[in-house]
Amino acid sequence: MALHTVASGRAWVYSHNIGRNAQVGMGFSQPVGVATTKDGVIYVANRSGEQNPSSRISKCTVDHEFISEFGRQGPAYSESARSHFEWLTGVALDKDENVYTTDEWKSQVSIFDKEGELLQVWGEKGSAEGQLDGCAGVALDSDENVWVVSANTSRIQKFTKDGKYISGFGKKGAAEGELEMPYGITIDQEGNLFIADWGNDRIQKFSADGSHILTFGHSGKGSGGLDHPTGVCVDNEGDVYVVDWMHERVVIFDKEAKPLTYLTGDAVEVSPWGQMSLDANPDQANRRHQVEDLVEQQRKFRMPTGCTFDRDNNRLIICDTQRGRLQVYNKDNGYQDPQFNL
Repeated sequence: MALHTVASGRAWVYSHNIGRNAQVGMGFSQPVGVATTKDGVIYVANRSGEQNPSSRISKCTVDHEFISEFGRQGPAYSESARSHFEWLTGVALDKDENVYTTDEWKSQVSIFDKEGELLQVWGEKGSAEGQLDGCAGVALDSDENVWVVSANTSRIQKFTKDGKYISGFGKKGAAEGELEMPYGITIDQEGNLFIADWGNDRIQKFSADGSHILTFGHSGKGSGGLDHPTGVCVDNEGDVYVVDWMHERVVIFDKEAKPLTYLTGDAVEVSPWGQMSLDANPDQANRRHQVEDLVEQQRKFRMPTGCTFDRDNNRLIICDTQRGRLQVYNKDNGYQDPQFNL
């Protein structure tokens, strides 16, 4: 079933969902961040939970092929297996497909190659320039500098790939240009930074030198309303996608910050990985048949957190966190309303 969300000459067409709740292998455990290559390889940051710790990076394709995972722990390995992560938060890729991850608890950045081998760890906890406290989002600019959100100090900082501090900006507050527990970050094609200002229920746009450009979004659920936004990404045309965490939706703004529409989730089908679970557990499948309005319930996002826009393939990928899956949408830039001949 193709489901369209239409606004102002473009449409977002639901494609499919990937994943299921799982602590190991073909599934995700509280996916909070996602990064993708132009060839359709996806890296997913699994934050996991305290009861069944399984913080790890999952590597798969947009076509459901599971490739590998790394940085994990859990009973499927051994009781002594220790995760590299405590509170895995963000993930980003460089041009060589090295994987940059942030850990909120450890306040550090860890870098892996595409095979999952650990290359480097850097980051020092603190509030001074070049120090991090509560690492959240991470992004690389066109020069492959690494931008890291330090949530607890409400600062955005730029580093070289090997962790040398270059510059930073931001301070705690609610005025324009100030931040309160920022979370997600993305960089547009002009090098401008978009920050999910979690505690202020808004998005802020800055130039690469930290100059404030624009503030949009506001507290509330109406047009452009946000409640603790966590993720943000920008497409080729400048449309901005904001993961509205507490409202369980993705709000879409145009490049002028005008709210266009929003997505609430369209996963009407069970993913191939999810179907494997149902095939292996007939009782679970039968219990699903007893759920009223099952399709309507399963289609919706549940506490979504991260997102990315694959600019090479014109598709939006959203971390449907509590449901352990990704929802994928294709963008149609030339949508025209159908003509009806009466």
